[in-house]
Amino acid sequence: MDIFDKIARRGFLKLGTLGIGALGIATAATVNVQEAEAQRRRFKIDVSCDANSIRFEGPMGPNPDNPEGDPGPHPYYGASFVVQGVIYSEGTLRTPGFEGAGLMPDGTPEFPDRVIGQWTCRGWFVGDSKDPARGGLFTPTGPFVATTQIYNLDTDNQGDRLLISDGVELIDLNVPFKRPITGGTGIYRKARGQVTQTAIGANQTGLFNFSFDFRVA
Repeated sequence: MDIFDKIARRGFLKLGTLGIGALGIATAATVNVQEAEAQRRRFKIDVSCDANSIRFEGPMGPNPDNPEGDPGPHPYYGASFVVQGVIYSEGTLRTPGFEGAGLMPDGTPEFPDRVIGQWTCRGWFVGDSKDPARGGLFTPTGPFVATTQIYNLDTDNQGDRLLISDGVELIDLNVPFKRPITGGTGIYRKARGQVTQTAIGANQTGLFNFSFDFRVA
């Protein structure tokens, strides 16, 4: 092998090593992109609803079980409402010993370092049209409200990571139910799929805590 052959061989081996290294970097980058995409499409969050923010309009009346002692007025079947809350990272509100956690009585987040967004919900009470009081706030079980929910997952950049779901909600605790994902904006502008919602308790403002399990198509 003459000197020119040796130089050519060294160059080939060097290029081959560089090629293998580049292939490894490209493979790692592909894996990272795939993982990020999987996390974007399948993830969980927790939500604490703030009773201080809720507003009602429409049919209202007293507590049907105690009309004189609790005159209200409380929302009945057909009443509309809007309420907001904070979005926490997955598992924040299921930590053992933290039942009733999530928000302080004034609506201040109890775990500000784990807040990742804002939740907004609007809808109507639809429990029982034949007994308006039992179809409102005092619905005992089953379908409770029909709502549109907005999950703003990036409050610093409005619209960059936002999802919307619609459907009927159950009043029962620890009973999962599914809602269709009807759209979104930013990275979710073409979003479809479903989200499983579960009421997991209440916070110190007196409203629900929820967990949400997203499957974005």
